[in-house]
Amino acid sequence: MTATAASIGYSTLLKKGDGGSPEAFTDYGLEITSIDVTGVSRSAIDATHMASPNGYTEMIFGIKTQKPFNVEVNWVPTNTAAYQALLEGSAGNWRVQFPDNSTVTVYAGITDVSPATATPDGKLSCAFTFTPSGKATWA
Repeated sequence: MTATAASIGYSTLLKKGDGGSPEAFTDYGLEITSIDVTGVSRSAIDATHMASPNGYTEMIFGIKTQKPFNVEVNWVPTNTAAYQALLEGSAGNWRVQFPDNSTVTVYAGITDVSPATATPDGKLSCAFTFTPSGKATWA
């Protein structure tokens, strides 16, 4: 039996590219509490016809789409510069850097923001949804 290679997500970062060549990525210093990294979906198109074998549905598979991903952060009201940079920035390359320094980079724009929710005994948090365009690059 071999030991697991699994790791925890502690110290995962979200960085924004500057569009340069080579591209430099900035960490906004957000207190990230979760990132659900982009996945991929693909359409399934029904191609069944009157003589489909054994009376079963036949499918053909269409174009792939990078799924939107969400980032949740602790809302720190005094960190307005970081939040403004996220909200006002145009679409661009976003990079998730994992603890082992592997990365996934995807061209995306922020398409939804759920601002801080305040309760008497609850942590202030904020969630951002990023919608990708094109294929993510894993490195």
